[in-house]
Amino acid sequence: MAVYHIVAFKTSSPETIPQLTEGFLNLPSVCLHPSTKKSYIKIAKGGKQVSTEGKDHGMQVCFIMEFESREDLAYYLDEDPVHEQFKQKAGKEYGVLDVVAMDFVEGAY
Repeated sequence: MAVYHIVAFKTSSPETIPQLTEGFLNLPSVCLHPSTKKSYIKIAKGGKQVSTEGKDHGMQVCFIMEFESREDLAYYLDEDPVHEQFKQKAGKEYGVLDVVAMDFVEGAY
């Protein structure tokens, strides 16, 4: 069953959002499974936060990723060196001040 990873970012400057977005959306092409050497991120997409509810906590851009399994998500979160490099760049180069991340399994309540 599909597993989804949702991430929202707050940056120090709106000018860094294009670089952050490019880096994030590039992850499926560079995050490769250690045994298959193929991309294991099925989908990555996102956009500017546009909610008018006033509950965004300052987040400016959000993304959703789809993984085939919890194991793939766990590898991405805890072990993938490319993802780790992205996280380092997020703070240093993209000016990320805060992140909200949530995961869910489709249909599991």
